[in-house]
Amino acid sequence: MPEDAPATSSPESMDEKPCSSSHAADSCSDVTEEAKKLLGAGNRHLVMGDVVSAVSVFQEACAMLAEKYGDTADECGEAFFLCGKALLELARIENTVLGNALEGVPEEDGDEGDKIDSSRIESADNLAEEDEDGDEEGSTADTKESEEEVGNLQLAWEMLEVAKVIYRRKQDKEDQLMAAQAYLKLGEVGVESGNYSQALQDFQQCLELQLKYLPPHSRLLAETHYQLGVTFGYACQYPQAVQHFSSSIKVIESRMALLQEVIDKAEGADGAEEKEEMEELIQLLPDIKEKIEDAQESQRSGGVASEVIHQTLTGASSGLSSSSGASSSLGSKEPSDGANAKPVSDISHLVRKKPEKPAATV
Repeated sequence: MPEDAPATSSPESMDEKPCSSSHAADSCSDVTEEAKKLLGAGNRHLVMGDVVSAVSVFQEACAMLAEKYGDTADECGEAFFLCGKALLELARIENTVLGNALEGVPEEDGDEGDKIDSSRIESADNLAEEDEDGDEEGSTADTKESEEEVGNLQLAWEMLEVAKVIYRRKQDKEDQLMAAQAYLKLGEVGVESGNYSQALQDFQQCLELQLKYLPPHSRLLAETHYQLGVTFGYACQYPQAVQHFSSSIKVIESRMALLQEVIDKAEGADGAEEKEEMEELIQLLPDIKEKIEDAQESQRSGGVASEVIHQTLTGASSGLSSSSGASSSLGSKEPSDGANAKPVSDISHLVRKKPEKPAATV
C-alpha cells in the first residue's frame, strides 16, 4: 500500500468546486441534504444486514458529493468512510461464500481426472475450428473487462484511504478520532488480504491517535489492542500478541470498574445501560484470555520447533546452503493484497462500480 498522503493539500490538488453564488449555494445545500439522506439509508441497510444495498447507496452519495465538491473535499469524508466500511463487510461475505464453496468441492480421483483432461482437449480442438478473428476480439474484450474489474476489498481500501486523508489533515479532536477509525478499518482490510505488516502499521497509527484523544477506559482502545493482538498472532509474533491482548483486558477492566461505580450509585431503574454494558464486557474477557493462552502455547511450540530445526540444519551437509538461501528469499515475500493497483488520487471508478449481490446459497 502506498505511503500516507500529505497532511495538507492545496485547493488546486483537492480539485474542490466551491459554491460562489446564492443559486450555487442552494444547489450545494440540496446536494448535502440529499447525501445525508442517502447516508442515513445506508446505515439502516447495514443495521438490517443488507450490505449490498448499503454499498450501493453509499456509492451514490460518494458520487454525488465528489461531483459537487471535489474528490477529497471535507464534505466527502463521512461518505467515503462509510462506503469503505461497507465494502469491507461485503468483501468478507464474498470470501466466506467462496470459502464455503471450495470446502464443498470433492477431490477428484485419478480416473475422473483423466476424463476431465480428455474433455478439455476435445474442447480445445473445437475452439481451434472457430473463426480466429472472433476469438481474438473475444479474448481482447475479456482481458479489458478483467482489467477494469476492481475487487471490493481493493475498493474498500481506496475509499478508506481517501477518508483517512480527509480526516487526518484536520486538527480537531473529532476528526482525528475519525482518522483513527479509518486507520482501524484499513488495518482490517490488511488482515483480510493477508498483508499483516501493513495491517500492523495501520492499527498502530490508530492506537497512537486514540491514546492521544481518548480516556484510558475507552472501549475503542480495547478493540484496537485486541486487533493488534490478533494480527501479531497471525504474523507469529506471539510476545507482542500477548502484550496487546493483556492491554485490551486492562482497558476492559478499567471500564468495568467505572461502570460499577455508576451502578453502585444508581437507584431504581437508573444504571440499566451500565449493567447491560457490564454483562457484555464480562462475556468478552474469557475469549481474550483464551487467545493469550493460545499465543503463549504457540510461542512455546515455536521455540521447540526452532530448536529442532536448528539442530537439523547444524548436522546438514554444506550443499544445502544455497537451497536455504532461496527458501529465505521466498519466505520474506509479503502476501499480495493488490492494494497498490491504483493511486489514491484516481477514484473515479470508486463511485461508479455497482457491487454484485453475493450468492445466497452455494
